[in-house]
Amino acid sequence: MKKLLFTLSIITFFWAIPTLAVKVSSLYQADMPVATQLEDARSEAVRQGFIHILVKLSGNPDIAENPLIKENVKKAEYYVQEYSYAQPTTTSSMYMLQIRYDKDDINNLLRKAGVVYWGETRPLVLVWVTVADGTEAPEIIGSEEADEWYDTFRQQGKKYGLPLIFPVMDVTDINKVSPHDVNTMNITTLKQAGMRYSPDALLIGKIEKDKNGGWKGQWRLILDENQWDWRITGNDMDMLLGDTLNQVSHTLSKQLVVKNPGAPVSWVKLQVSHVTRGDDLDQLMQFLRQLSPVQQVELSQVDGDVVELAVQVHGNLATFQQNVNIGQRLEFKSLDKQMNKLVYEWKR
Repeated sequence: MKKLLFTLSIITFFWAIPTLAVKVSSLYQADMPVATQLEDARSEAVRQGFIHILVKLSGNPDIAENPLIKENVKKAEYYVQEYSYAQPTTTSSMYMLQIRYDKDDINNLLRKAGVVYWGETRPLVLVWVTVADGTEAPEIIGSEEADEWYDTFRQQGKKYGLPLIFPVMDVTDINKVSPHDVNTMNITTLKQAGMRYSPDALLIGKIEKDKNGGWKGQWRLILDENQWDWRITGNDMDMLLGDTLNQVSHTLSKQLVVKNPGAPVSWVKLQVSHVTRGDDLDQLMQFLRQLSPVQQVELSQVDGDVVELAVQVHGNLATFQQNVNIGQRLEFKSLDKQMNKLVYEWKR
């Protein structure tokens, strides 16, 4: 059982170091445990994996309630491109059914169902989180530790298509951040310490044992100027982190996908300066093409280190600008209203 309390507030929050947002390559793949290789077990796993894929793409945990989606779950095997089995291990008696679904067929289904979906380019989320089990002082989860919480975070992040990164908690991190800073959600300290990881978003959490033996988490997600706070409880680790990252995925997708599948398509003019190196232009074009609202990118003009482009965008300008912020490769400079043009500087 879980309880979820949601609040929304706005803060000013900027990152200084540029990075390329993460391209998630496993969005159309599901790894499903099965007891046998018999057809009945495989068919059920294919159906469940199909739903997992659609949740990852849409960020909507209730997508299976869509009438067209519900009908197609029954024939999920049509969407399978290939599958294979991984043998049981010394730690598990289950086979792992690895299923890859056809990207084009899945995307066509989502469009027909009127479901907006999230692209493969997603914000890199830096996780600052402490865990206190009631017997020891709170500790920050780091990426260099063999920790059950860390492993479960990674598994649940993969399930929801979220690229997560954790601090290494080396001498540099330890000197800058204490568990108290995480527990009190000291944004200034965590932002400064996190600059070395160049994230697009912050997820800050405080996990504690509750009086019933379960777990409770207090969370704060920060993306650009937006902040969301939740309190989530779960009977066990998997439930707590699953519900938390489901909420993170749903929240980020609502911010970054086109809200209305019937939204108009329009052209946006971009002027980008500081395009100086030989591969800068190719990287700029690739970066823009990976953004969810972008349909097409055309080069209009090159003048020294300044390039002008025409970008075909699905949805409104605000959604496009929100997506451009991912990865901090383009720093907004101005809006030329007379020329109807957005002006940016390219960041390596």
